[in-house]
Amino acid sequence: MDITEIVKGGDERIMLGENGLNKYHVNPLDYENTFNRGSCTCSLLTKDSEKAINKLIKKLGSQDYNDVLDTQQLRLKKFINYLNQDKFDVFYAPSGSDLCYYPIMFSRIMYPEKEIYNLLTCPEELGSGSNIANNGKYYFNINQFGEKVPYGELIHPDIHIKQKTFSARDKEGNINNHKQSIINTIEENQGKDHIIANLVIGSKSGIIDNISIIPHADEKSFWVIDVCQLRATKKLINSLLNLNCMVMITGSKFYQSPPFCGALLVPKTITKQLTTITDKAVEPFLKIFSSMDIPSCLPKLKAKFRENENFGTLFRWEAAISEMELLTYFGEDTVASAVNRWNAFVVSQLQFNSDYFELMPDQHRTNRSIISFSVKKPGESLLNDVELRELFMKICTSERTDFGNYKKIIIGQPVKYENKSFIRLALGSYNVRNLLANNFNFKNDEKLIQIIIKEIRELFWK
Repeated sequence: MDITEIVKGGDERIMLGENGLNKYHVNPLDYENTFNRGSCTCSLLTKDSEKAINKLIKKLGSQDYNDVLDTQQLRLKKFINYLNQDKFDVFYAPSGSDLCYYPIMFSRIMYPEKEIYNLLTCPEELGSGSNIANNGKYYFNINQFGEKVPYGELIHPDIHIKQKTFSARDKEGNINNHKQSIINTIEENQGKDHIIANLVIGSKSGIIDNISIIPHADEKSFWVIDVCQLRATKKLINSLLNLNCMVMITGSKFYQSPPFCGALLVPKTITKQLTTITDKAVEPFLKIFSSMDIPSCLPKLKAKFRENENFGTLFRWEAAISEMELLTYFGEDTVASAVNRWNAFVVSQLQFNSDYFELMPDQHRTNRSIISFSVKKPGESLLNDVELRELFMKICTSERTDFGNYKKIIIGQPVKYENKSFIRLALGSYNVRNLLANNFNFKNDEKLIQIIIKEIRELFWK
């Protein structure tokens, strides 16, 4: 076993193809000479995370997998819990999309007589598989066990889910406010169905939903908050847990672990109710989760699943948690200040080059570590999704000779809304630490903007 396990133990998106790259056009093991301003699943190893994983591999030579896993999850809990608190349990999964199946399973365990009514905000700005998984369908072709499953089909004939979605943006790109619509939907349906309401704090463009909605539902409703970008404060995550919300996180967004690694933080008020575990309740999920994904405090539930020592998930979480621990030394205020300075610089560069770029509306309502913008063609019209993907591919798949020592660039993939599309630049934890170490030298970000302009002109300004 070695560090190459990091591209295994998940679905087909993380596997390396014949060209040596994954679906996101990168090899996580090949991190030298890459400039990363991607917002999510394009992250690579770093010299620090590689060192942390190799240290973990040595531990696995003399320690049991389960003991190493428990220790790792205690470190994750320490990162989130306040001193002397232990308010949640950790459920692992190979990716953030897999986490969407957990609330469905919990509903079948706790309320088997009820049908599920799933409410979902920002569907067009969630992970690629989340929309499918939230409908109780397979979003992948290959599971963590290496088995083939029927993509897009129900994970089990007994799964029946009604769903209502609430789009992120209107046709002009403004962020929608769905507070009253969600409250009305909950009030109309609670008592009849078991409601699983999904909100997002940090979508692909950093949208933050209004959590003041939460108290309007009855205590049996599940609230699942997608904080998968993990661009959130410790205080906010604890506030959500105190509101009895399940919180979805990943290590492969802000904390820049290679894709993918997911964890669902479940308040103990919920896990204490996972007592009557029937075969019927868990059967649909046997090809999704392993016993190692279930916390050791739930032995009855854990025993229903087969074992699978998933070194890929373990290594990817090690990359993320080691990065969390390194960034913690700087403190939240210092990190927030660094992100704000980067945001102000990049926004000023985009505005200075307004012949080519147009910032998305409502930037103040999104996380400042993500900057979203449209790209212009001559005559002020905007690139459509197809054109923007052509630009993205040109920037991110070409070997560079125009960026000093950097041979490859990563930026955020295009996000489509209505009939339009935008791209993103984003800052991650490792990037923040580099800016702090280099006294906020933004010359590479300035150069990146100029390279994007160069590619725009060559492709669309001829």
